[in-house]
Amino acid sequence: MPMNALDTSAAPRTAIHRQADFSLSDYRALIADLQGLGYRDTPLEGLVPDRRLVFLRHDVDLCIARALRVAEEEANLGVSASYYVLVSTEMYNPASAQSRDQLRRLRDLGHRIGLHFDATFYHNERTALETAADEECAILERLSGGPVDSISFHRPAPELMGLAGEFAGRRHTYEPNVFTEVAYISDSSGGFFQGHPLDHPSVTAGRALQLLTHPIWWADDLATPSRLALDRMRGERTDALDRVLAAATAKAKTRSAKAG
Repeated sequence: MPMNALDTSAAPRTAIHRQADFSLSDYRALIADLQGLGYRDTPLEGLVPDRRLVFLRHDVDLCIARALRVAEEEANLGVSASYYVLVSTEMYNPASAQSRDQLRRLRDLGHRIGLHFDATFYHNERTALETAADEECAILERLSGGPVDSISFHRPAPELMGLAGEFAGRRHTYEPNVFTEVAYISDSSGGFFQGHPLDHPSVTAGRALQLLTHPIWWADDLATPSRLALDRMRGERTDALDRVLAAATAKAKTRSAKAG
């Protein structure tokens, strides 16, 4: 799903004191500004350094539901992104019925799903890691109902950064031609600490970008500091747990009444 051309009569936001507000509206504005500068979205394999292309990458570290909010916004803008989902994680269960529905919804919106691979769960040896990653890809394919053709590394060890060639028979986001030979811009830890993407020299030069954002920071309608975003996610999970416990308690009371 290619990035739509927008009306460029309104110039992108000024570079003077430009900051990201980290909200859905600000993410929408960032994509619109890139579109206005002539950028088009591309999958990982389509990234060419000397063209106005942007690979929209999302590492889903904490919450699939929040990723889906961003995905719906992107679909409204006519762009396609890649969502990298953890299989080995304590933060969410990709195999739950709700998660499976959300993953399939991501695909229905025109987005791609890749594996966000956490190598710390496994023995640190290349063959063992690739075997584990291949197994996790197969699991994620079954859960999401489609192919998993690429991998990103969760908090990658130095030896995985800039790793040449495929990993577990798949493209990965730290290959030199898509990591060091193009601009790599990330909001890791909840901020663009190297500067706003629109101020990057590669944008000025019209060169390709790998733009990594984490949906947890962007999924609210209003600007949200990173700590508040985490608090909101915690509150959402507490509310969900309260509903489950209330339902279980009501069911137990009903059974007890019938038994009495």
